[in-house]
Amino acid sequence: MGNRKGSMGGSGTAILILLAAGIFFLQDGPARLTALAARPSMVSFVNSRDEAADPVTGILKAASGLQTLSSFIKDQAPVPTQADPAYAAAVREETGSGEGTGGWTMGMNGPEETVGEGETDPAMENENAEIEIAAGSLGGTEETGNPEAAGTAGETSSDTGETSGLPAMAATEIRGTVYTKEQLSDFEFVKKSFFYVHKSTTVYPEQLNAEVLLGKNMTIPDSEEPQILLFHTHGSEAYSDSVEGDASMTVVGVGDYLAQLLTDQYGIRVLHVTEVYPYSDSYSMALDMLEHTLAENPSIQVTIDLHRDSGGHDVVDINGKPTAPVMFFNGMCQTPEGPLEDVENPYLLDNLAFNFQLKLKAEAYYPGFTLRTFLKAYRYNQHVLPRATLVEVGTENNTFEEARNAMEPLADLLFKVLKGK
Repeated sequence: MGNRKGSMGGSGTAILILLAAGIFFLQDGPARLTALAARPSMVSFVNSRDEAADPVTGILKAASGLQTLSSFIKDQAPVPTQADPAYAAAVREETGSGEGTGGWTMGMNGPEETVGEGETDPAMENENAEIEIAAGSLGGTEETGNPEAAGTAGETSSDTGETSGLPAMAATEIRGTVYTKEQLSDFEFVKKSFFYVHKSTTVYPEQLNAEVLLGKNMTIPDSEEPQILLFHTHGSEAYSDSVEGDASMTVVGVGDYLAQLLTDQYGIRVLHVTEVYPYSDSYSMALDMLEHTLAENPSIQVTIDLHRDSGGHDVVDINGKPTAPVMFFNGMCQTPEGPLEDVENPYLLDNLAFNFQLKLKAEAYYPGFTLRTFLKAYRYNQHVLPRATLVEVGTENNTFEEARNAMEPLADLLFKVLKGK
């Protein structure tokens, strides 16, 4: 009787698994969401104790986890959006078609392709730059690093640094893991630990050479002139509790707080452009603004394109506040087949270095705050300056307060990298 009962239980379990799998494969998969894709690799989706106590609950959790994982593993057709004119022209030339090929969206509201020419890349490397080679617990979302992981990955440390006069919100201790030079010299380790490579692009070892990226001097001198240009290619992006028509509760309002923190708390002057562009032509119009504004303000050395991503509802505790995670983003100007013709970025390595240094500082001081840096095919107006970044702040399921809270650690990270702290 016991054997028969076990056999029946096993058959029932198998049937439930097949039903769950059938439902999953029959339904249209959701759009690929970058916030999910950029999470560290998931090891298990089922709580073993729940599964043992209730096989049905375990199966449903497994199916739910499979569907979540599929949102960034399942190979889906790209969603056509604003095509890069240069790339579209290249496609027309190759195929003889009168129509260009659309690019890929980042989630449902992510970046599209850019246009415009870059400038000559200045020598930015500084072999004597002392950059913290530190990262937090790669697999977790806890606020502090895992002490046990520290014993295997490298050393843990605390760092008082030069913190006199800093805002109370600024982190003064390294809570994450300090990685060795040997570990960061491993291309596969760096790529899998800190980056998510979208299927539209690829990345080469020479582009993720940690020694080169950490050796680039990203600091800026003190100045009374504006040094950061903050803008929003998609300024209409809002949050779960945003009031329709109230720009102060969109990503623009989040940017207002970041500009205030950087200027008032850290002494870095910010020029915040709050213009909202038509979505269909947003990157081209933003580029026109960038070129005009940079020409009028030669003191600007950093551009930050602040976005809101699409996905789940993740929250991390930072200084006791519910905080939306952020994700740095780089356009690679290349597909797996090679570089995109006429879509160049002379500052590609500098942009990668800027985000890589921000990412490592985040892992050291604010473990769990940042997702893996997202790499995609085009350039997203990052060819205008050596320190150009695109930052995704939370998703449509985060509250405005959670997104606004994220500006406090982000401002501190920018200060630490730009001022060499």
